[in-house]
Amino acid sequence: MEQSGQARVERSVVDGQTRLQVSGRLTRDSAPVVLDWFRAWLPKGGRVRLDLGGVQWLDSSGVAVLVESLELAKRRGCRLELVKVSEAARRTLEIFRFHERLAGPPVAEPGELERMGDWLLGQAIGARRLLILMADTFYWALAGPFVSSRGAPRGELTRQAILLGSNAFGIVALLATLIGLTLALLSAHQLRQFGANIYAANLVAVAMTREMGPLMTAIIVAGRSGSAIAAELATMEVTEEIDALRAMGFSPIRFLVVPKLYAVTITQPLLTGVADTAGIFGGMVVTTVALGVPPEAFLTQAGNALALSDVTTGLFKSLIFGWIILVVAAQSGLGTRGGASEVGTSTTRSVVWSIFAVIIADCVFSLIFYL
Repeated sequence: MEQSGQARVERSVVDGQTRLQVSGRLTRDSAPVVLDWFRAWLPKGGRVRLDLGGVQWLDSSGVAVLVESLELAKRRGCRLELVKVSEAARRTLEIFRFHERLAGPPVAEPGELERMGDWLLGQAIGARRLLILMADTFYWALAGPFVSSRGAPRGELTRQAILLGSNAFGIVALLATLIGLTLALLSAHQLRQFGANIYAANLVAVAMTREMGPLMTAIIVAGRSGSAIAAELATMEVTEEIDALRAMGFSPIRFLVVPKLYAVTITQPLLTGVADTAGIFGGMVVTTVALGVPPEAFLTQAGNALALSDVTTGLFKSLIFGWIILVVAAQSGLGTRGGASEVGTSTTRSVVWSIFAVIIADCVFSLIFYL
């Protein structure tokens, strides 16, 4: 139930059909908020029963709300039906001939093929926007320093590197240490049975550098930094700051996204190196305490188990993961439409799709490098 001034709107769903009941005085003062609730509650498809039996007074602003709601229902493919009208509302509606607007052929609900086609079209449009964003981002990243047009302000790269890299140092190191501890604990239970305690160093070192270090760092960055990027760009899009940049002759991609790309390129491999080191340290603590392996022997065994390709592969994967997180966050933020409520939706979408894309990319890299 929602009350606005002297008008009240109640919503109920019975047998899959939505019923909107308006009561009170639907006037100029209450009309705007009532319209907002119609926009929020009108579904896509189906039938909506509109009950005006409790309306005590209806003026021209109220009629305008009903007309706008009727047009919105048509655009959403649902049918708006009047089921009850009070005498006060009926007299006003007759003056404005509202019933003539309400009459007309029912809107057919879209079929399965039509809904599938709309979904595929939406996905194609989204993929096209993503490709354009990637092309613009990497073009300005490569050509930007050689083009005289205005770019990001001085010091923006340093600020972004601090936000995306330095400020994430603590959480990355802590979680990587805990992951190394966990890996060592899992291996200790099995290796102790065979007297192969020393080989816990192999497992921890290789697992951290090849997989866990790059992957967990990317997930942390997606949840921490990717969400912040998406929220920042979405807020600027909603408040029309992006349009203001375009009007002043700035490229939003070059001004906002490219400095973040530079910062991610620098900081993501460094954070991954921190995660690898912290994870190996955590594994060393467990093997020293639980398995009785001296720290020197652990580090020697880990160094012998690691190959240069293990480290470079992990760092390369971390760089690609960072680019994926940035592009997905920028796409989610710059594609925001609507009001402030859409900022949270875009932020959530950014985190979910970033983690999903990173895991898919990690599977692809595993197939390429380790088969």
